[in-house]
Parts: sequence; structure tokens; C-alpha cells
Amino acid sequence: MRTVLFGVDGLTFRVLHPLIERGDLPNFRKLGEKGCEAILESKYPPVTPAAWTSLSTGMRPAAHGVYDFWEYEEEQSGMARKAHVQTCRKGARAIWNILSDYGKQVLVINVPVTYPPDTVNGIMISGYLTPTSEVDFTYPLSFKEELYRAVSDYMIDLEHEDMFSMKLTGKPDALIDATLRMTMRRIQLTLYLMKEKPWDFCYVAFVGADRLQHALWDAIMALDTRATEYFRLLDHGLGLILEQLGQDDSLFVVSDHGFQGARHFFDINEYLFSKGLLKLSSSSQRKQASRHTTLKHTLKQVGLFSLARKTKSILKKAGAIQEQIGDVYEPILTDIDWEETRAYVPSMSGFLGGYADIFLDHNLDETLQADLCQDLSNLRHPRTAQPLIDTIYTTEVFGKGPYAPREPHLLVLPTNGITFRMNLGNKRLWDEANTTRGTHQKDGVLYAYGGGIKQGFKAPNADLYDIVPTVLHSMGLPLPFAFDGRVLDELFVASRKPENSDEAGKGVEGSLVQRKLKKLLEA
Repeated sequence: MRTVLFGVDGLTFRVLHPLIERGDLPNFRKLGEKGCEAILESKYPPVTPAAWTSLSTGMRPAAHGVYDFWEYEEEQSGMARKAHVQTCRKGARAIWNILSDYGKQVLVINVPVTYPPDTVNGIMISGYLTPTSEVDFTYPLSFKEELYRAVSDYMIDLEHEDMFSMKLTGKPDALIDATLRMTMRRIQLTLYLMKEKPWDFCYVAFVGADRLQHALWDAIMALDTRATEYFRLLDHGLGLILEQLGQDDSLFVVSDHGFQGARHFFDINEYLFSKGLLKLSSSSQRKQASRHTTLKHTLKQVGLFSLARKTKSILKKAGAIQEQIGDVYEPILTDIDWEETRAYVPSMSGFLGGYADIFLDHNLDETLQADLCQDLSNLRHPRTAQPLIDTIYTTEVFGKGPYAPREPHLLVLPTNGITFRMNLGNKRLWDEANTTRGTHQKDGVLYAYGGGIKQGFKAPNADLYDIVPTVLHSMGLPLPFAFDGRVLDELFVASRKPENSDEAGKGVEGSLVQRKLKKLLEA
């Protein structure tokens, strides 16, 4: 009983269902008709590093230690907490570790936040957040040379200039073409491994949907043929992988989060500043930002903002001004008075991630915390009267474990069509974009297909943490320990017993001991 985990960053039914109905995605249609379909919820938070790690471990962030693109050093009195890019989890065992312990042969291809690669019983290729292709991003290390022989121009992710090409040129072609090239190479490598290497479990992650939907949301939702070309290629790759499966094998399509379009922005740090919870050591940065936002608002009011944007675009193309592209996920840790601040959002990740992770001071009174939650819940868009907040979670939502946050948190999810900005200076707090920005949303995608799985079943919503125990169950293996998720029994025609009933009561440790003893006896 082999299993494929087909992961797609940011895949959403908002895009899939219309394309399926149009006849563009026959293989995704097959999964819905011959398998199970469900919403896979991602909430704590719905951002790439935390979500993929939770999906791959079956555990919440407190167990694996990944909350953001960044990890923060211990706070020192009066000093900013330094931030470092986090390229791998700190704890918890991933599905490929567990299956390796069970003696299963694994292929792990480009799953985000997996650098450096783990030692596995098989082959592992690190994914998104790998620093560069120059580093040792494969296990075993010797496979890197074979990888480039099999797929000479393999790409871990898009090049920086391709990822931001839409912002620089206003044209989608470079971004679309680069995404298609990257995806074709990913499919090519996956098929090479499935055909040439022994495997029981294959886990491959595609990131193109996320890259395109952030920049081209309106065009994709309009089902523009060029903008949706990626999804047809993804469907083709899915079909090729399905051809490699036998009657008893299974396949799960999963996404780390969903997607939505947002045109309304709420400046959460400016809000906290207005409430006296965020204090600045210098007002110069905020004053400069305030002048910029006031000018922008004035241009919008008199109908000149579009003209100003067009003029700026012409000047950029002519080389008269240079566009500086920063990393939208970089932390904001400047000009904050750390002695006096009681609440702040240190990272920009929530802007495209569609959430705000508010760090709270240990000494913030519980009554003030409750008042803050109530005030946020009462906020409405000044024009549409739409509520700002869908849900507010407290620190407990991150779970229990050795990497639980050191400070209290409020994790805030907005209602549809709204996202958070972390900038300071906009005293109106709200802003509206001329074009829709694609942002993360909690409702991702789950398909289950293959041996022992129900056909044509629309299942209840599942959580990211349910995938690992469900995959183990589908392979007839016992759960080695307690997960934060559960086996999605409702997907299966009948419950599968562990393939070795003796191992079922002993878990991974028993399996490891038996294999080690066998090797000693054979030596």
C-alpha cells in the first residue's frame, strides 16, 4: 500500500471548482468523483512555514517551533529582539521520519521549510527557504549530482527577479513562464524518482499557485486562459502521477492554506499605536509615513491617484526611477520603545498571509487583553460596515510543547476581502487598493483517492494536523504517538488494520528494535 502526498501551496477551491466546471482539470475532477473532497483548514496561522510544518508533522507550532518565516531571539530589556530566517523545524517528527523508522522507503521533494534535509530511508530534496542551489540540499548528498543529470535546469523556487517581475513591469508573462518552467521540472523529477527509485511514500510540493495568485488574483478568478495555464499543467502532472499508482495505492492532494482576494487593508500597528499599546523611540519614521499616506489619500480623493501610478510606471520603465523590491516577509523591529510597548506585530508576513499575530507584553492586564479583543471585534469598515475580524485566538491555539511562545499572543484572522498591513502613519487605519491583492485564507484543499477510500464523498472540514495520522492509517500503520490531529476515518470504506499486528502495540520503537536485532543477527 503505497501513498502519494501531492501538496500545492495555496491551492483553493475558489479557483479549482470553476476550472473543473469549465472542463480544464479532468484529473482533479476524477479525484472529486472517484474519491473524497473536503476543506482542509489552516488557521494557526495560515502562513507557509507554520502551515507546511504542521501539515508534515501532525502537530501544532508549540511542538515543532515554526510560527513564521522568522524566529526571534530572547528579548533583552530595552533592546530589539533579533530575527533570523527559519529554514527548518526545531522539533517534532515529520511523516518522512516516522515512515523511515517503520522501514518504509520515502521520496520527499521540495516540501517547504526542510533545509537542511533530514536523514531518511530514501531521498529528500529541500524546498522553499533553502538558501540557494549551491548548498547541500539533498539527502543523500550524492543524489544532488544525479538530480542535475536527470533534470539539468531544476529549480527549487523562482528567481527573485521573476517572483517580483509583475510589480516591476506590470506584465504577467515573465512570472507565468518562470512558474511553468519550474513546475515542469518538478513534475519531471518526481516521475524520474517514482520510476527509477524504490518507494512506499512520495511527498511532493508545488508552490506555483501561491506565486501566481498573489500577483494575478483578478485574472485567475476571471479564468483568463493565460493566467490559469499553470493549473492545467498541474492537472497534467497529477494525471501522470496517478498513472504510477496501483489498485491498492492512495493519493492525497493537500494545500497548506487557501486563498482570497483582498482590497481592504487595516493598519494593525497604527491601531495599536492609537490605543497607546505600541510606543516609538523616535517619531521621525512615522511622521514620514504619515505624510506619504496623507498625500496618497488626497490624490485618491481628487481622482489623481491612478494618473500618479501610471506616471510612476512610465518613469520606472524609462529608467528614470528605480523600484526597490524588499522582502514582504521581513520583520519590522525598528523605532519601537521596548520598555513601554505592550502590544505589537513584529512581522510583515501577515500582510500576504491574511492574519495578524499580535505579541503581548507579559504584564499586560487580562482585563486590558479582553478589552482589546472586544474592541477589535467591534471594528467595522467605515464604508461597507463589514466586520474587521472573523476570529481571534489566544496563545493556547498554538498547542502545548517545548516551543510554546514565551509571551502571550493574539492571533487575529480578518473577514473575507480584508488583510492587515503593519505600517505606521495612516491615522485613518483603513485603506483600499485599486487592484485586488491575493492573500492567504484559512480554507485549503483536501482530496483523498485510491484503495479503501470512499468514492464521490464530500467530507466534513478537516485540519492540517489530521493529514499525518490519516496517511499512516491509509498505509496500514499504527500511530507511534499522540498527534494534535486525528485519523479521518470518514474517508475510508472500512478501517485498515496495521500491516503487522505485533507492531501495532509497540509503535515505532518496537519496529526499530526489531529491525536492529534482525541486522545484528544477519551480520
